[in-house]
Amino acid sequence: MIQYLHSLEKGSKKHICPNCNKKKYVRYIDIETNNYLDYTYGRCDRESSCGYFKKPNDSLVLSASKFIQQPPKAVNTIRESIALATIKNYHRNNLFLFLSKHFKSQQVEQTFKTYKIGTSKKWNGSTVFWQLDQYSNFRTGKIMLYDTATGNRVKKPYNHISWAHKALKITDFNLKQCLFGLHLANNKTRLIGLVESEKTAITMKLLLPEYTWLATGSKQNLNESLLTPLKPFEIIAYPDYGEFPDWNKKCETLKATGFKITCSQFVEQNALKQGYDLADIYFDIEQSTTNKIKRSTTEIQAQNLYTKNSSIKTLIKTFELTDEGGNCIDIRY
Repeated sequence: MIQYLHSLEKGSKKHICPNCNKKKYVRYIDIETNNYLDYTYGRCDRESSCGYFKKPNDSLVLSASKFIQQPPKAVNTIRESIALATIKNYHRNNLFLFLSKHFKSQQVEQTFKTYKIGTSKKWNGSTVFWQLDQYSNFRTGKIMLYDTATGNRVKKPYNHISWAHKALKITDFNLKQCLFGLHLANNKTRLIGLVESEKTAITMKLLLPEYTWLATGSKQNLNESLLTPLKPFEIIAYPDYGEFPDWNKKCETLKATGFKITCSQFVEQNALKQGYDLADIYFDIEQSTTNKIKRSTTEIQAQNLYTKNSSIKTLIKTFELTDEGGNCIDIRY
């Protein structure tokens, strides 16, 4: 294994991005001296809205004096008993509580247990998405906190996201991620739906349980290394709104190496704003339908009058009467 002596700086320190001027910039360092490289070498964390990413050129990275040979490190995993101990206490799990407002709680619980989703003590109400590989090894767990009302991730006053191996304070942990839900791909799998967000994968499983839904966990994780176990399967990738060009290009590259993968434009053609995904579209449609079904006080009163005197409908139509919100009054038979 070759370890290059230039890498992006680790930790939470950020600099001003030379492109967007936001303090979201991670610089490259020479790990031999721990000194920064030229300021232009780095990556902006605002990948969708900025996208600045400049790597050191080949002469800096690939010269013989700039790498060392190291034996490959064994991939670490989390002890199964530790992971399984978290798959409970869903009454304190914010994401479970949110989804239970939209689906039957028994159905949500079964889906959580199928995907091996746990409840973490990292933050009150937080969720841990365990990453099980094709051999059912727990590679690690991604811990995130959600808002019970909106189902959105909590990002203030800081982004509530962490890893199980860090929460467990396991030192020198060699993490090799796998796709979320990978353990569910087997010889009974008909079709794999691949999305970015773990929350979207389980939401789609609740909506379309006949398909196997997996998540990359980030848009960068759509790559050959993570997708190799899926090579025998038919895959449809559903990128978030705004990410179709990038994911489609990657899918074409994967197809050239033997993957049976296509990239759907469904989200691109139906989403309302940047960053929307399949789950957001569903919840928007659900909310819109709920709003249409909900009847005003005036409409309910008019409906009651109609049961006593049907001429009220003619009166409403003749004078174009409206309810307290200015909407047409709908009398139903």
